[in-house]
Amino acid sequence: MFAKKSEGSTGAPRTSGALPPSKYRMGGKHFKNDKAFIRTAVRDVKRLESYAGLTVDSRLLDWGCGAGRLAVGVREHLGRIADYHGVDVQPELVDWASENLAAPGFRFTCVDVSNERYNPDGTPERTLAAGPGSVDVLYAYSVFSHMNDEDTSAYLGLIREALAPGGKAFVTCFVEEDVPGWEENPEGYGPLEWKGRLHCTRFARWHWEDHVNAARLAVDRFEYGRETDGQSLYVLRVR
Repeated sequence: MFAKKSEGSTGAPRTSGALPPSKYRMGGKHFKNDKAFIRTAVRDVKRLESYAGLTVDSRLLDWGCGAGRLAVGVREHLGRIADYHGVDVQPELVDWASENLAAPGFRFTCVDVSNERYNPDGTPERTLAAGPGSVDVLYAYSVFSHMNDEDTSAYLGLIREALAPGGKAFVTCFVEEDVPGWEENPEGYGPLEWKGRLHCTRFARWHWEDHVNAARLAVDRFEYGRETDGQSLYVLRVR
């Protein structure tokens, strides 16, 4: 069971709950710092409240959950919600989260689906591990930034199926104007030297939004280039 939340003089929540070890923290060097790790997680939970209607009664799918950064944010900011479900293809991360963060209202699932970077030997059968209409809010931070073009189109369709009426998806990806429709590890782009399969996948904005439209989703919000390594934020809704 999670430790009870208390408030400091600044209003910031403080708990004694477990945090993933440094080697399991995906998403950039700044996540290695405990305070930054918690702060960014809480920030995203607050944005899910503001942008996607997250409440304590929501069913939240954290797709690409890693070792549970967003779960830590939910724990710190809300205590718990109706259903937090973290899904990832990396068993060591999901195992850690299941052992250390699972509690009433918090669960984790490892799916053995193929991704050339994180699970190259996985099955080609795609799944979100979520039933039709079972998700009120979907969060996919830095997931489409490591995905091939064909999977991108297919998974947006699965997101459409999983979202409940009125549900929204909060996702990030690399999009730019006046670039090829889809590129892997574009040279000279962004703050890093991209190495290995799907380290960075970049879309032309028109191409990404064609995928969104084909999945019968609509763009509810777009913020260019403010996320990790220059990714953009999309909030999507069923249309």
